[in-house]
Amino acid sequence: MKRHIAIACAGLLLVSACGNGDSDAAAGGGDKKLVYFMAPNTTPTRYIQQDGPAFEKAIKALDPSVEVKFVNAGGDSNQQLQQANAAIAAGAKALVVVAADPNTSAGLLQAAEQAKVPVIGYENPPVKGTMYAQVIFDPEKVGEQQATYFAEQVSSGKLGAKPVKVSRQYGNKGDVYTTQMLAGQNKIIEPLIQSGDIQVVCEDYIKDWAPDNATKATEQCLTKTQNGVNAFFGFYDGITAGIIAALKGKNLKTPVYGGQNPELTGLQYMLTGDQQDNVLKAFSVEAEAAAKIALAAAGGQAPPADLVKDTIDNGAMQVPTAKLESTLIHLEDGKDPGDAVQKAVDLGIFTWAQICEGPAAATETCKTRNK
Repeated sequence: MKRHIAIACAGLLLVSACGNGDSDAAAGGGDKKLVYFMAPNTTPTRYIQQDGPAFEKAIKALDPSVEVKFVNAGGDSNQQLQQANAAIAAGAKALVVVAADPNTSAGLLQAAEQAKVPVIGYENPPVKGTMYAQVIFDPEKVGEQQATYFAEQVSSGKLGAKPVKVSRQYGNKGDVYTTQMLAGQNKIIEPLIQSGDIQVVCEDYIKDWAPDNATKATEQCLTKTQNGVNAFFGFYDGITAGIIAALKGKNLKTPVYGGQNPELTGLQYMLTGDQQDNVLKAFSVEAEAAAKIALAAAGGQAPPADLVKDTIDNGAMQVPTAKLESTLIHLEDGKDPGDAVQKAVDLGIFTWAQICEGPAAATETCKTRNK
């Protein structure tokens, strides 16, 4: 019952109501070890719908005596700090944190360090403070994967005569993931900009990675260029969904690239042909890795050496890091879009029943594969 209450509270953002609901937790949880999974908001949806439940499942499989609690910061760094302080007061042995805003996350890390509670960064981690370890799908590699495919489309002439006029939309400015993904993209894209093969006509950081903000940026770019954009190059499925919404509002068929961190919309738009590619991440794999690291942290042990093999500078220290592998898919994979999207199904990210809703429901792929 506690699990259902915790998930409901995470989803409804009733954090203050949930934070002090268990008197045994407030007293330190008795013999139980208490671990918190701290989601940043509901965008992307993955942290509430997939990563959090997968994390708890992995924890319970490894050590049934550990209690997992979920909180959701609603995109508010101050709220996330309050949640961390409440978790520390409740006797948390480890905090797994997706930062609500990495730019203002140092206070959370300082509070945890003072309380000697280890923090494990998850995917978009806190920065500029002491951390036990972090687990991510290597953002620089993700950026390279996206950009390599995009560069192939430019070089092949698929996007028209050069220079190809491109609108670029990045993630939230200052996020670790944004900074490193952009570095990965630019390794491939900058030479094409310098050679004149690509002309960047618009570029924007999308606050909070939010689709609505991507839509606004796209509309502004189309106005500025009088619809003179050959391709949009995004950062993640929520951003590409925002771009596609703006294009549909103007009845434009401009190709959209740069999907990753797959959401249902991204895979659905691949089936409809509105989005050209995606970088797949097996969320359950990341959740299981985080569970193993969190249990080691809660037990006062060193991070698992078989997982944590790298380090990343977070502005205060070299953080021990587990970098996970990602997989690029695109519409040229196989004979039809379903061949590419099948890889997401095979990784357990979504089922065909989930994908074949909304914009994808009427596609030929869903008619044949969703049985």
